[in-house]
Amino acid sequence: MRVQYAGLVDPTAVDAAIAQTYSAEAVGDCIRLCMRTHTAEFLVAERQNDVIGYLHFDRFGPEPELHRLYVDADQRGGGVGALLMDELHARLKDPHYMLLVVAGNDRAVAFYERQRLRIERRVDGLEYYRERMGVAFPEGTEPFDLVLMRR
Repeated sequence: MRVQYAGLVDPTAVDAAIAQTYSAEAVGDCIRLCMRTHTAEFLVAERQNDVIGYLHFDRFGPEPELHRLYVDADQRGGGVGALLMDELHARLKDPHYMLLVVAGNDRAVAFYERQRLRIERRVDGLEYYRERMGVAFPEGTEPFDLVLMRR
């Protein structure tokens, strides 16, 4: 994950977000929470019994949000992300939601535009992750922008 944000986000911010939201414990907690409700989805893509991607969507915050779509680097461009998105949209009665992408991650923005999401505006990344995700960043972490997209 660090590689895809290199040059876009302060490594201190990336390390804090990974430790607090992408650790095995944090992802496990997220999966368990999603399993207990009908307002969330945690989808996993496997190939030959190996996890090659996953998607996390929920309605826990002020509006429905696609929080993360992750595909292993060596699997990107092979349709895994599109398959996860197709499955999410098939499960949602009303596939309207928001998504945030790190500003400058043009490949991700283009992918989501192909999925019929549209850019709305930029938001402060540190503020968003603090307020909505509860991430505590070390003092002095450099700010970064996120692109708010909607479907």
